[in-house]
Amino acid sequence: MEFTKEERRMLAWLRHQHENWRIKRLLQLAASLACCLWGLSAFISGSDLGIFVGIAGFYILSRTIGSWHGKPEISLLLKLIDERQKEAQSCGLDNCCKDK
Repeated sequence: MEFTKEERRMLAWLRHQHENWRIKRLLQLAASLACCLWGLSAFISGSDLGIFVGIAGFYILSRTIGSWHGKPEISLLLKLIDERQKEAQSCGLDNCCKDK
């Protein structure tokens, strides 16, 4: 399977984003929990800004937990591309292994 330079660049960016999700989700989890705790303490003291930050923290927390494993369509796409490239390398040519 031949990719253009632009497609290879997009695939590299997508792979980079997918691999970095592990780190990003932990940072988002820590930041959202901190915002939630700040919002809770602000709710007790009556601060309006802190309540807004707490609500934003709960929103970020729910988004982070909801997408904890990343996007399955991206994982599948990257796996399919890797398998296709391995298949092409084992044949020796990019177009010798045709779909059945």
